Amino acid sequence: MKVIGAMQTPGGDWRVEVVRHPSGSRWYRLIHRDNTVDFLTIGRVAELLSQAGVDMGELTEVDAPSARAS
Repeated sequence: MKVIGAMQTPGGDWRVEVVRHPSGSRWYRLIHRDNTVDFLTIGRVAELLSQAGVDMGELTEVDAPSARAS
Protein backbone atom coordinates (compact mmCIF):
# COMPACT_ATOMS: atom_id res chain seq x y z
CA MET A 1 0.00 0.00 0.00
CA LYS A 2 1.17 3.51 -0.73
CA VAL A 3 -0.14 6.83 0.58
CA ILE A 4 -0.41 9.08 -2.46
CA GLY A 5 -1.97 12.15 -0.83
CA ALA A 6 -2.87 13.54 2.57
CA MET A 7 -4.84 16.35 4.18
CA GLN A 8 -5.29 17.28 7.80
CA THR A 9 -6.89 19.81 10.10
CA PRO A 10 -4.68 22.75 11.17
CA GLY A 11 -3.93 21.19 14.57
CA GLY A 12 -3.34 17.76 13.05
CA ASP A 13 -6.13 16.14 15.09
CA TRP A 14 -7.75 14.70 11.97
CA ARG A 15 -5.91 13.35 8.94
CA VAL A 16 -7.24 11.96 5.67
CA GLU A 17 -4.94 9.89 3.46
CA VAL A 18 -5.49 8.64 -0.08
CA VAL A 19 -4.14 5.09 -0.27
CA ARG A 20 -3.34 3.11 -3.41
CA HIS A 21 -3.01 -0.66 -3.46
CA PRO A 22 -0.48 -2.23 -5.89
CA SER A 23 -3.48 -3.52 -7.87
CA GLY A 24 -4.44 0.09 -8.59
CA SER A 25 -7.48 0.35 -6.33
CA ARG A 26 -7.74 3.47 -4.16
CA TRP A 27 -9.53 4.36 -0.95
CA TYR A 28 -9.38 6.90 1.87
CA ARG A 29 -8.01 6.41 5.36
CA LEU A 30 -9.27 8.56 8.23
CA ILE A 31 -6.97 8.98 11.23
CA HIS A 32 -7.91 10.58 14.55
CA ARG A 33 -5.50 10.17 17.44
CA ASP A 34 -4.98 6.40 17.84
CA ASN A 35 -7.97 5.47 15.66
CA THR A 36 -7.61 4.58 11.98
CA VAL A 37 -10.43 3.65 9.62
CA ASP A 38 -9.49 2.28 6.19
CA PHE A 39 -11.31 1.55 2.94
CA LEU A 40 -13.56 4.64 2.99
CA THR A 41 -15.10 6.58 0.12
CA ILE A 42 -14.71 10.36 0.16
CA GLY A 43 -18.43 10.59 0.91
CA ARG A 44 -18.02 8.45 4.01
CA VAL A 45 -15.00 10.52 5.10
CA ALA A 46 -17.10 13.69 4.78
CA GLU A 47 -19.94 12.07 6.73
CA LEU A 48 -17.68 10.93 9.59
CA LEU A 49 -15.93 14.29 9.79
CA SER A 50 -19.28 16.10 9.81
CA GLN A 51 -20.54 13.87 12.63
CA ALA A 52 -17.41 14.81 14.59
CA GLY A 53 -18.02 18.52 13.96
CA VAL A 54 -15.12 18.89 11.51
CA ASP A 55 -15.67 20.89 8.31
CA MET A 56 -13.97 19.37 5.25
CA GLY A 57 -13.02 22.94 4.33
CA GLU A 58 -10.65 22.99 7.32
CA LEU A 59 -8.44 20.30 5.77
CA THR A 60 -5.23 21.44 4.13
CA GLU A 61 -2.91 19.40 1.95
CA VAL A 62 0.19 18.06 3.69
CA ASP A 63 3.12 15.93 2.59
CA ALA A 64 2.26 12.28 2.36
CA PRO A 65 4.77 9.68 3.53
CA SER A 66 6.25 7.78 0.61
CA ALA A 67 4.72 4.53 1.83
CA ARG A 68 2.83 3.34 4.86
CA ALA A 69 2.06 -0.23 5.77
CA SER A 70 -1.49 -1.03 6.76
